[in-house]
Amino acid sequence: MDANSIRYRPRQSGDARIVVIPSAARYLDQMERCHQLAYGYAPGGGDDEDMTAEKYARHLDIFPEGQFIALDVLTDMVIGVTTSMRVNLPSDRHFLGNWVQVTGGG
Repeated sequence: MDANSIRYRPRQSGDARIVVIPSAARYLDQMERCHQLAYGYAPGGGDDEDMTAEKYARHLDIFPEGQFIALDVLTDMVIGVTTSMRVNLPSDRHFLGNWVQVTGGG
């Protein structure tokens, strides 16, 4: 499935102001800013867990069908973002790592 080929189709009533759609490269900077606002990171703060536009771009390269944004269609502004991943871990191994450890740096 190519998630980026999916286009938002308005509801028949046409009253949807906020939609959830697949993430796209044109929203990377807004996705970064949304994450910073949600988690209290300062722009360019260099925290390992800060999701940057570059990290989101890499997510789109690796697993595009698992990345979504909430978009205000009137302003074309990202107001929510998901960060999804798929991981294969041995079923006999209990792993509790943080995001940076699990993803190899984000």
